[in-house]
Amino acid sequence: MARKCMAAAALVLLCAASAQAARWSLETDEQGRSLLQEAKSPNCTRIDAHCSKCRNQRIPGTRRSELVCSTCDSGYRLRRDGISKTCDCAPGLAMDANKNCQPCSKGNFCLGGDATVNPTNAESTCPDGLETTFAGAKSQAQCFTKPGYGRTAAKGSDGKVSLAGVVCDIATYNVGSNTAGCQKCGAGLTTATNRSDSASDCQAPAGSYMDKGIGKLCQKGTYSTALNTNANCIPCPDGITTAAEGSTTAAACSLALKGYYIDSVNSTNAIKCPLDTYQDQEAAVTSCTPCDHAWKTKETGATGPALCLAPPGFELKDGATNITACAAGSYKADWNRNPCVECGTGLITKEAGSVSKDACLVPAGYGLTSLSPMVAAPCERNTYGDSVDRAAVANARCTACPADMFTMDTLETRTRNSNEYYTSEAACLVKPGWGTTATLPQECPVGTYNEGKNRLPCHHCGTGWTTVAAGKTAESQCVVQAGWKLAADNIPAPCDKGSYSTGGTEVAPNATCTPCATGYSTQEDESVSNEECAVCAPGFGGANCGQCTWGTFASGGAKVGDACAACASGSTSKKGATQSQQCYSTLIDARNDVFNLANEGAWADNAATTGTTCGAACDALDTCVMYKFVVNEAGQGSGKCSLLSEASTPSHTVGFKIGNGDDYSVWGLNQAVGAALDPMPAAAGSANTEALCKEACTSAAECEVYVFTGTTCTLTKSELEQDSISMFHVVGAKLYSDLHP
Repeated sequence: MARKCMAAAALVLLCAASAQAARWSLETDEQGRSLLQEAKSPNCTRIDAHCSKCRNQRIPGTRRSELVCSTCDSGYRLRRDGISKTCDCAPGLAMDANKNCQPCSKGNFCLGGDATVNPTNAESTCPDGLETTFAGAKSQAQCFTKPGYGRTAAKGSDGKVSLAGVVCDIATYNVGSNTAGCQKCGAGLTTATNRSDSASDCQAPAGSYMDKGIGKLCQKGTYSTALNTNANCIPCPDGITTAAEGSTTAAACSLALKGYYIDSVNSTNAIKCPLDTYQDQEAAVTSCTPCDHAWKTKETGATGPALCLAPPGFELKDGATNITACAAGSYKADWNRNPCVECGTGLITKEAGSVSKDACLVPAGYGLTSLSPMVAAPCERNTYGDSVDRAAVANARCTACPADMFTMDTLETRTRNSNEYYTSEAACLVKPGWGTTATLPQECPVGTYNEGKNRLPCHHCGTGWTTVAAGKTAESQCVVQAGWKLAADNIPAPCDKGSYSTGGTEVAPNATCTPCATGYSTQEDESVSNEECAVCAPGFGGANCGQCTWGTFASGGAKVGDACAACASGSTSKKGATQSQQCYSTLIDARNDVFNLANEGAWADNAATTGTTCGAACDALDTCVMYKFVVNEAGQGSGKCSLLSEASTPSHTVGFKIGNGDDYSVWGLNQAVGAALDPMPAAAGSANTEALCKEACTSAAECEVYVFTGTTCTLTKSELEQDSISMFHVVGAKLYSDLHP
């Protein structure tokens, strides 16, 4: 009965389990296995506080099942112990007192929980000298060096690698926070202690200095006494050195450098060898050695006898005891033991002891003829040198005279005198018949001369003088130039129009002006040949340049064949008149009213009844001297006309003044005309010729008429007379200038 009951119960459980299984669904877990999952999630935290997913699992060998964890919370992992009921901490985490996983502390590392290795989920410490640099380190590999330590790795017999930290030795360092071993300092450097944690702890030891990260031994003449980072060692005092490199004390500075000696009073003081002495060792000497042969040193502190030299301008001659100055004409430029150098043939120096080739001079009046070898010679034959001694350079040659200029030796066709030197262009002279200009010399042109052998321009012969050709050499070769004559004062004067001159010759240097043929003239003054007498002279015209007739004039210069010009109507002129001003009105008024006659009965009545017709009647008669017209009392412009004719056998010569005496209308009468001047000018009283009588009238402003009887001269004028007028007649043939040419 009991068995039946147990069977029934088992059946019931089996049915329940089948019914329960029907409610489960198939699901793939995170490891890829297919797990049955209850449709409604159970409370997994009953298994472990950090189990996030769980399932029922049949207990092996039984028909029972139990709840197991399948997934832990983030930061946890399921312990692989076959039980699946414990959530361990993931790597980098460790379990705290509250059974919660926290990030691993900085300085340690956390491998994570493990049933065998770390069932307590505790942190692990790094080896001595190592530490992690952040929280959450997961393995020993993340243990980095502490400053002053290096990291080493060793592989055990089990094949696992273990790490260790080691203290950095002297001359090594590690800054820490890395996986490297201790770093060696640079060559020649060390540290003060072990466990150094910076490259800056690497320093140069005593006797050394630091150069670009390397320790180097102090050079001779320097020292250092302790660890340092200096770029240089401490120098010994000037002029003192050490016996070797790498000196570590100031006391090592004990030897005098070459060129120095130790002060006998103060061993830390070195003194340069004085001029003209030397010291050629590095030794503890207290004096220097004098130079041989009075040689000199260029500076103090000479380091050996090789620096004992002859200074510039000095030499040691063969067999001599001491050096001496270079002789004149030679030089020495440098500090050495060489002999002085000769300047060259013909070259000089200003004094002995010359120190440069530049001291070699070409003497005044000399020029270089060769540069190698250097040779100078006196300038001659149309060349010249400098006026002072000059440097012997390539262009210190003789300079050629300008074109067409010569030195005296050439001009006089001789050799240069021994004391004759040509030292400037002033020695270049022109030859006779030539002269200087602003540019080049030239042959003296016509009209000039120069005796030559000078630097003068050609001399001009003077106004009116010339030469018969170019290249003349003396003033005596100047002749009167063409178109000029030698005047009475022996001064040349130009030939006037109407004449010409062919000029003088060297045989007959003077000249005279030759008049053109009658009626002919030249266009200008200074004509030089008869061919220029090609125009009519003033007062001439027509086909053959004949004299202009009465009533015409010609001013001159007209072409042959051009007629003389006629005077204006109512005017006339003398023969040969030269200008229109010599054309005078044929009837000229008395200045007052009338010219009265001594014998009024000489008037001849004329039928003309007006002043105009009366004048025309007189003008028409060549013998009419003048007319008088008296107006009738009744007026109306009519009146009585009277004419005075020339006498056939006159006793008086009567001249009527034209203008201010420009000319006179001269007639023969038997009586005087006009009223005598009162007082009579003295010139009239002394005039015993008609010409003097005329001049007296011209000089007397009141005079209108001169009357000359052959022995006496009377000057007269017109008189006022109401209602009367008088005009004298002007006829070309009766003009004084025509009657007395």
